[in-house]
Amino acid sequence: MKKRKKLSIPQACLHIIIILLLFMMVYPLAMSLWNAFKSQSAYDYTKWYPTLPLRLSNMAVAFSQTWRYVLNTVIVAAAGVGGCLFIASLSAYVFARMEFPGRKILFAMVIALMMVPGILTLVPSYSIYRSLGLLDSLTVLILPIVIGGSIFGVFLLNAFFKSLPKDIFEAARIDGAGEFQCYSRIAIPLCMPIMGTLAIMKVIDVWNDYLWPMITIHDYEKLTISAGLLVSFTKQYSSNMPVTFSGYLVASIPLIILFVTANKYYIEGLVSSAIKM
Repeated sequence: MKKRKKLSIPQACLHIIIILLLFMMVYPLAMSLWNAFKSQSAYDYTKWYPTLPLRLSNMAVAFSQTWRYVLNTVIVAAAGVGGCLFIASLSAYVFARMEFPGRKILFAMVIALMMVPGILTLVPSYSIYRSLGLLDSLTVLILPIVIGGSIFGVFLLNAFFKSLPKDIFEAARIDGAGEFQCYSRIAIPLCMPIMGTLAIMKVIDVWNDYLWPMITIHDYEKLTISAGLLVSFTKQYSSNMPVTFSGYLVASIPLIILFVTANKYYIEGLVSSAIKM
């Protein structure tokens, strides 16, 4: 029978710190979950621990207030992330597999944009979209994702495309494939795990985006989920915290489903990008 190793004092301290950090992360989520199913009177006296009975009507009220914001967010995420993936993958393929004058300088300029904080471009971006007449529409939420979100994707996919053997593309060209066919039928299928990772990251960004929708959207019916929750529940349910917690829970369900279903591909993409880079 093997003897158990005794934990040293540093190891014991490390375990305690990890447990405390885990508790600090999990407890607020658990608190939000059980408070979402309480009545207001129960919340006033028992907010720090779960109680019975559960009040499921809070979820119905929350869903009736948030479904439009969730739908707007899904539309913005689908259009924005789809456009972002197309532009990022096509640009990365051009930089990685094609030779043209100034390629390295242009790529360096694109990557340098990653170092510019987004807050610095907030006012110029607002001025541009206002002059184009795009304010107060979903388009003003989609375009920044397609344009700005593609920069990191170019950086991530460029290294992967460079690592692909040239023989694959040369064989395809001998068989009569054009450059776009090489991109769409060879490069894209091979980089699907990385694109999946990029898509998940961008969807989360869209879901959490609060500042830009609040600045550019004045019609509350067109807000995305983060901004819509604040506007809707601050106005109508500021004194009813259980319903507010239910709204947060409803808003989190799509992301939880996304993470559970795409977790495998997300990890594969991270591993693939790390190996190729």
